[in-house]
Amino acid sequence: MKELCLFLLSILIVSSCATPSKKATIQYVAVAGVPPSTSPISSAVWAGDNCYLAGQLGTDPLTGQMPEGGFTNETHGVMKNIERVLHSAGLDFSNVVKSTIYLTDMKDFQAMNEVYKSYFKAGQYPARETVQVVALARGAHVEISVVAYKVR
Repeated sequence: MKELCLFLLSILIVSSCATPSKKATIQYVAVAGVPPSTSPISSAVWAGDNCYLAGQLGTDPLTGQMPEGGFTNETHGVMKNIERVLHSAGLDFSNVVKSTIYLTDMKDFQAMNEVYKSYFKAGQYPARETVQVVALARGAHVEISVVAYKVR
């Protein structure tokens, strides 16, 4: 067993030495067709091969208004805003590896799940957590942030 561990450790060391190091760069993503935020926030930031998207609300990006029609429409708005930012970064939902979901009421969990899963291929869902919070900006009921990955 000891020999196996030493063998695997030596392979790991050799492979890490053979892999050329890449200098991580930070780039800010501008979202096409959307006015810049008045808040000190970036919609998305590339750090190396990871793209971190700011939490998205269901608001219309041009008017800032919440969609009418209740929680399900608001959640679709969130996912469409995420999609818009992903596309501006040259990504799509297949690149999402992690998400964080904030709900103001856990009673909305199932409704959110039904909308959320419709944006991903079945069985290819990102790792995530869902938490309940007291309040969200602009009176929103759901906010979602994601991390996407793509070798650049």
